[in-house]
Order: sequence, then structure tokens, then C-alpha cells
Amino acid sequence: MTSSVIAPRCTRLAPAERGGPIDERGLPALRDRARERVRAVLAAVPLPRPWSMNAWVDALEAWRGREIDLVPVAYRPGQPSGAWQARPDYDLIAYTERTSALHQDHIIAHELAHMLCAHTGTCLMSEAEAAELAPDLAPRALSHLLTRVTTGTDEYEAELMAVLLMSAATSEPPAVQPGASGRAADQARRLAALLG
Repeated sequence: MTSSVIAPRCTRLAPAERGGPIDERGLPALRDRARERVRAVLAAVPLPRPWSMNAWVDALEAWRGREIDLVPVAYRPGQPSGAWQARPDYDLIAYTERTSALHQDHIIAHELAHMLCAHTGTCLMSEAEAAELAPDLAPRALSHLLTRVTTGTDEYEAELMAVLLMSAATSEPPAVQPGASGRAADQARRLAALLG
């Protein structure tokens, strides 16, 4: 079985003021939907033991019939720590290169959740603004690449799914390999319990 792919050109984390408020009345249904999506994905693509994000992404690629490229990038304060971009024939996930292996896995899981949910985001930059910023590039492409943001609800759903995925990945036994401490795995489980 493969999942359908309905994806935007690019999604990225939204600054709090741009992500929009979350209607708390819809949170129980959103949590249930996230849990069900994680259960369905894990039923189709079980987590490898010992845990390896690369091995799991390979299995996701086979299930979806579409490549996923993971690209480490330099992090700059104020910029997103990760991003998903749907290309015509593959998906690209960028993640912060200089952080712990567990944090990298969490960032990748968050972006995979956006991909699996087909979050589309909203473009905030007009084509005219993009043309002024970079006149040599196609304005429509630039506006999508630089200023596509997701809603607060999409971010909440992606983060909850990432926490649930990483909680399952780091559950004992066996231990997470490599790099995650028992303390980090315990924190991931506690956070998953809090989100609910």
C-alpha cells in the first residue's frame, strides 16, 4: 500500500506571530487524528530495532514509492531548524546539522509529519516583493521558497506526531542507537504523555 502525495512546493516553520492561534476546542480531535496517523504509519512501516532514522526513512520511501533526501544544514538563530520541500519526483528534508542525534531525529520526524499530513502552508510574500528581493530569480518560485509558513494547527499536529514517533522509537527495549541518552528518551516519553 502506498500513500497519496499531495504536497506544496515548500513548507517551513512559522514564527509564533505568523502561525496563528490554535482553537483549543479542536485539540482533542486533532490529538486523536495525530495518534491515528502515527498508528497507521507505524503499522505500515514499523520502526527498525535498533532505532535508526535513516533505516526508517528508507522504509518510508519504499512504502510511499517516492525518495526522501535528508540534508543537514547550518542553523542560524531566528531561522527554522528544519524544512520539508516537495520536489516533482522526490521530497527534501533539511535539518540542523550541529545538534545531538536525538534532536536531529526529532526535527526530521517533525518534517516527515508535515509530509505525511500533506500540510500545504501559506505563502506570505507576494510575487512583486520576491522580484524586488531577488530580480534574477523567478519571483513565484522565490516567494514559495522563502516565505511559506504553516498554520499553528499544522505545527501542533506535526510536533505531536514527531513526539509520538520519537517516543515509540526511543521506548525500551531496545535502547536508541546511536547518541540518545536514557534521560533524553525519558524526556521524550514524558512530553508525549503530557501532549496526550
